[in-house]
Amino acid sequence: MPQTTLKEFYKVTSRKSVNVKNNVEKNVEKASTTGSPIIGRKKGQGKKLTAKTIKGLRNNKLFKAFIRQLAENILFPVSEESHSSKMDINKSPTKVTETTIATSSSTKYISPVRTPQHTTTHSGSKFSPKTSSPTKDAFDKSQRNGKLARRKLFKDTTEELISQVIDNLNLAKEGAIANNEINLEKVYASKKFDYKYKSINTAASTRYEIDDVIIPKDTYSLHFFLAVSTVFSKPVNCGYFDEDELDYIYSLLTLSKDAQALFIRMLKRKHTWHRTSSIKYDEVSKDLGPIFDELVSRSVFKSGMEEEDLSILLNLLQVDEIRKLCQESKINGSKKKEDYIQSILKLSKTKSLFPGMLSPATKLRASVNKRLGRCVMLNGRVKEMVDKIITLLIPNRDPTETLSDVFHTILRVETNEIKFPQVTISDLPIFAGKQHLLDYVEARNALSDVLSAIEKKQWQTVQDRGSLAAERLPLILEVETQSLKDSTLPNHIRHFMPGYTWLKVLHKSIDVFKKSKNTLPKAIEHLQTLIRQDCHMKHRKGQWYAELIKIEMYHKKDLVASVQSLSDAVAYKDLTEVDKLDLLERAEMLAKRKTGISQDTKNTATNIANALGKMSLTSLTNSIAIKGTLCGNTSQGKSKWCISNGIDEQTYGSVEDLALNYYQSEGYIKGVHCEGAFPVTLFGTLFWDEIYNMDVPGACVSLYQDAPLDLYSSEFYENRKDRIDMKLQIVRDFDVETLSRHLKHKFDMYCEYKSISNSQGTPFENSNRLEEIVLCLGVEGIVRICERLLHNYTLWRAGFPDLIVWNAHTKQYKIVEVKGPGDSLSTKQKLWLTYLNQLGLNTEVCYCQSSHTNGGRKRKREEIA
Repeated sequence: MPQTTLKEFYKVTSRKSVNVKNNVEKNVEKASTTGSPIIGRKKGQGKKLTAKTIKGLRNNKLFKAFIRQLAENILFPVSEESHSSKMDINKSPTKVTETTIATSSSTKYISPVRTPQHTTTHSGSKFSPKTSSPTKDAFDKSQRNGKLARRKLFKDTTEELISQVIDNLNLAKEGAIANNEINLEKVYASKKFDYKYKSINTAASTRYEIDDVIIPKDTYSLHFFLAVSTVFSKPVNCGYFDEDELDYIYSLLTLSKDAQALFIRMLKRKHTWHRTSSIKYDEVSKDLGPIFDELVSRSVFKSGMEEEDLSILLNLLQVDEIRKLCQESKINGSKKKEDYIQSILKLSKTKSLFPGMLSPATKLRASVNKRLGRCVMLNGRVKEMVDKIITLLIPNRDPTETLSDVFHTILRVETNEIKFPQVTISDLPIFAGKQHLLDYVEARNALSDVLSAIEKKQWQTVQDRGSLAAERLPLILEVETQSLKDSTLPNHIRHFMPGYTWLKVLHKSIDVFKKSKNTLPKAIEHLQTLIRQDCHMKHRKGQWYAELIKIEMYHKKDLVASVQSLSDAVAYKDLTEVDKLDLLERAEMLAKRKTGISQDTKNTATNIANALGKMSLTSLTNSIAIKGTLCGNTSQGKSKWCISNGIDEQTYGSVEDLALNYYQSEGYIKGVHCEGAFPVTLFGTLFWDEIYNMDVPGACVSLYQDAPLDLYSSEFYENRKDRIDMKLQIVRDFDVETLSRHLKHKFDMYCEYKSISNSQGTPFENSNRLEEIVLCLGVEGIVRICERLLHNYTLWRAGFPDLIVWNAHTKQYKIVEVKGPGDSLSTKQKLWLTYLNQLGLNTEVCYCQSSHTNGGRKRKREEIA
């Protein structure tokens, strides 16, 4: 199966673009006879996109592949030649000002679903790329033929992509592409979207010129260039940007090659001030000064630090520099940088001894600036626009990924190091307009901050973002709840609404608020906010109720409140099996309490337990206890066991390795530590066609997608019901040998792709192991395991037992959950074991006990409850 890459996206997303020219010309006929610059252009004088440029590109391996692919796939009509002139790089295209995120929850919020609004903002000064020809309506045939000849001479269809981008930018400038006001409800109800152009504003006097565009050679900047071109080759994407922003995009495309290369490298660095003297990119240039001059002149970077706090400047200095500064200012301090900085800041707040003298703050700032030299920082507006562009390119981007991660993924795809499944990219929009996109990007950035802070244990940052989410959510949820009432908008598209993402931010912050008695009331308050809302993430309400009950029981010792929350929870209709079992355990604990609880409260808990007890687990699972030598814990907190104690060497491993070694001695000569990777690999392999080869509106939105978006929603099965039911019927008619060969073939065919089948790491070294396991488990066992994921993939992709051990010769096998000392079965693990037992599959719980000598095994049969 061929791999769809960024280069091919041009073909995928432009199926309807062949009608662009006709649609625009119809609009022109309705407009003034003055005409549009898209119709008539004069031969350009620009020398940016030249034969030398193209010749250089043809030596680039990545670009050779790009050209070959586009030569086969380009569908856009030929764009006419335009007049041009050389662009002065010292003229700043758009005066960019810093943007700050408002934190007030009283800001008006408009639903992106039903009532999109037209919004326009301007940054200040206007950028005039070119002055239009006075004879706009003159169709110069000779100049058009000149362009055709040039294209034929260089055989460079890359210009087609660039031409489409420039045409779209010009159409936006002329009003044919306006700010988006898309009714998502209507779009997804009809399951089709045809972009409609507006009438051209013939009074537009400026235009963008293709001859000023500079195609980079550098790999990283080339990928960014292709990302930008891919996004703006779709006319609808231009509607998410104002005219000033489009000027800015054009300015980025017309940067010199060195400036583009430096820009993309700085873009991937931390968004803060940088000393140019400490920045080295010899592959770009030995002298970066002139290149920074160009980037500053285009407002890509800013260099003025007059408005920055002295504390920020001081943190840019090295320790030795700060120490010398302290010596000059006669400041005593410890050896720590932070202490030096505090002493300097304290001095800066003192007043001058005499009138007319420079203040200590002024002297210190001058001294600090002298030591720092020139500093630059990426303009905040640029960061915002790049976030929007990357979001439009990869709407499903993992919030834990940085920009550097994104471009690394693009590089790996373009060099065929990784391959994503070939899917049909949806041409339906997922953002109603510019404000919807901006609100989503802001919320997703907050989610990224929270996840990063949790990983780094920066608890204050987590609390700050959680508090911001709590502040924003009331107004957002009020509007979105009303707009989604009786809505048919798919759940996987609702995930791109700001309210959904802010709820995830608040959800992720709860554990941090629980860490302190001072913030525990906030944890309760935020959990109540999550529970009360009825707009998004309804499948998590059971978890939130369970967490609230736990806090009330163990932290606040308020059993009356915990039973009340328990009563409210069991009344909720959308509880999962996991939720019900968790709540049952809470109810039984309360019902069994002998002290500290009133009889009425205890009776209520008993009644709840009796009601939930109908789904209590009664399946019997074999259990075995084995002994081994425990050697301690690793830095990751996992136990380390002595697996073998031979004369020549000793072998150490995890508790799962200890269990595998035991089962191998029992005749199960093969085994894998699989956990959830086994059912997910099985499911992804058997239902590959139903997962990846069905066109569900809005389910596949980017080239870098390992699963359709609706897989994580409750609608996955319903969206594919006919095909899935047919597949199940066909597979159930297979004998086990046929099914095992079929899965082996499918696994070999698709194992090279980055998909759900290997998202958790494939447990199989090769397809032979999968084939053998299928022969052992049988057709019905395989089908029923997959069925569980078909109906709720998000819930059941985890909790599967740790090991599968088997003997291919005897067809004997066991599915084993391994537990070390002090470990117990989780709710989800109990439910998986019960389910597998009901299927008649051979399961076992293996308890590993520590001793100084190996030996001693004890078997028993126990009830999971």
